[in-house]
Amino acid sequence: MEKVEHLRIPLEKIREATNNFDQKHFIAKGGFGSVYKGELSWSNSSITVAVKRLDPTSDQGDQEFLMEITMLSSYRHKNLVSLVGFCDEDKEKVLVYMHESRGSLDIYIHDPNLTWKQRLKISIGAARGLNYLHDEVGPQHRVLHRDIKSANILLSDEWEAKVSDFGLSKIGPANLQHTFLVTNACGTFGYLDPIYYRSGVLTKESDVYSFGVVLLEILCGRLAAENGQMFLGPLAETQYEENKLDEIINPTLRKQMKLNSLNTFSAIAYQCIKNNRSERPTMARVIEKLENAFEIQVSLKTPIIARVGTWGTKSTGGPQNRWDFLMEKDHKLKMITVDHGDLIYSLMFTTESNGVLYTSNKAGGWNGGDIVSKVVFDDDEELIDINGTVGVSKGQYAGYTIISSLSFVTNKMIHGPFGEVTNAPFSVPCEKGSFGGFYGLAGYYIDSIGVYMRANSEEITRVGIWGTKSPGGPRNQWSFQLERNHYLKKITIDHGDLIYSLMFTTEYRGLEKTTDKAGGWNGGDIVSEVTLEWGEEINAISGTIGVSEGTYAGYTIISSLSFVTSKKTHGPYGRAKGTPFTVPWDKGSFAGFYGKQGYYIDGIGVYLKATM
Repeated sequence: MEKVEHLRIPLEKIREATNNFDQKHFIAKGGFGSVYKGELSWSNSSITVAVKRLDPTSDQGDQEFLMEITMLSSYRHKNLVSLVGFCDEDKEKVLVYMHESRGSLDIYIHDPNLTWKQRLKISIGAARGLNYLHDEVGPQHRVLHRDIKSANILLSDEWEAKVSDFGLSKIGPANLQHTFLVTNACGTFGYLDPIYYRSGVLTKESDVYSFGVVLLEILCGRLAAENGQMFLGPLAETQYEENKLDEIINPTLRKQMKLNSLNTFSAIAYQCIKNNRSERPTMARVIEKLENAFEIQVSLKTPIIARVGTWGTKSTGGPQNRWDFLMEKDHKLKMITVDHGDLIYSLMFTTESNGVLYTSNKAGGWNGGDIVSKVVFDDDEELIDINGTVGVSKGQYAGYTIISSLSFVTNKMIHGPFGEVTNAPFSVPCEKGSFGGFYGLAGYYIDSIGVYMRANSEEITRVGIWGTKSPGGPRNQWSFQLERNHYLKKITIDHGDLIYSLMFTTEYRGLEKTTDKAGGWNGGDIVSEVTLEWGEEINAISGTIGVSEGTYAGYTIISSLSFVTSKKTHGPYGRAKGTPFTVPWDKGSFAGFYGKQGYYIDGIGVYLKATM
């Protein structure tokens, strides 16, 4: 206790602050004991505090008391409750915290006046606090809370979430891939990780499960354990898997939720309560998804598909290097201004709404080209493709990877190419009505470009296709689309000098499902299998477009394919000969493939789901 002696507060001061623990100052009761509000005169100032007084008959005792002091004197974060001090005097054990004026989250769960936007902010704050304990307290250890629940998340006057109650916490090593401790299972039923309860093996994923239940409380507007009702975790899991989650969400809250925000939030909450611990996300991943849900909810812009691209430099650049043009709702693209020469130096975009023109800031252009071209679109003209090439800058600013040429393909004509065409082409075809804007990196030139695409129906859009442009008949179409809650486990490729056929295997709750074969009216020399690990997600494909030979010669087909994931590149399969293509996209947006087929895989495109 020597290291925390500076936090010791005389009992006399605490009695003075609470008028000797007067019931008028009482604000809550928990497993530790009663909590009182008080005004503490301390360090030449008066502060509002919450005073937690240990009940001698409580199940929690000296060990929990000491753990709370150890935790909160060692670790400080804006999303953890702040310890002012403690008292251990005359058989009184007392903890003194900064008072959080709005109390605990559990008392607001049913309240429809706590808006969806506020609930999202609270979720993000609590997630940040738990992430700090798991991964940011130090290089050699982590803190496992063991009792995450809405009653242990306090709220400041500004609705900032503060994780509290560390009496049951454990400290474990963080330099192992999977930290685990064998303990007697502790926590609160309804929030308690079933695996931890059965095995006594505690991991950080046990906290993740409990946090997932809190997210479901926030989402549905009901507590995890209510009299006469099924625990919320298992109930929400079933409802989610049967696409009936709406039935248990408070209707007032549901009306506030943008569909994409709801989908993003519910998907990460569901992942947190997975029965298989290895399928549960890290808290860093949870934060990422919650922030995404919040951004979707507050955005006034048209919902769009996840970003496709980028082509050009892979450097992240600083904020000053990023450029973005996003079509606003009810606007139509009227003109693109291209400053170019042997490279693309800058781009500007003009839109029209209700007869008024709006021009974006210039992207790029720290340097200037020799020619300024203007692409003017007719009222019924619409972008359906962009083509370009990637090159390397020369002269004074030599050696940078940049966009060397661009063409804009519409339903009426091809505008371009602008700039100088190189032998590193890219193409981004899209369905009519799905173009949503451009983004990328810029400096002296346009360093990279990607495309925003709107989701046309059910939040899924098609990007592509690469290969044959022939429409073919119904039997020439193939499609594989991920079902909700399924993940892609395996791709089976029949190939040789071309790609002959593809099959896809998904997994859901341990059950595998394999699609019919796409293509394969002919057969190849080799059958390869790409097996994806849990959490390994496809975020790009690349390949080449070639021409068939032999008996079925002269057809435009896919001659090679590679599948790029978050962990590695699988391939190439086939013979990398012909016109190359590459299609990257944002993490989390992959939804399947589709294309044309016959004796071979004649064409391939990508289904992407909206994540913004």
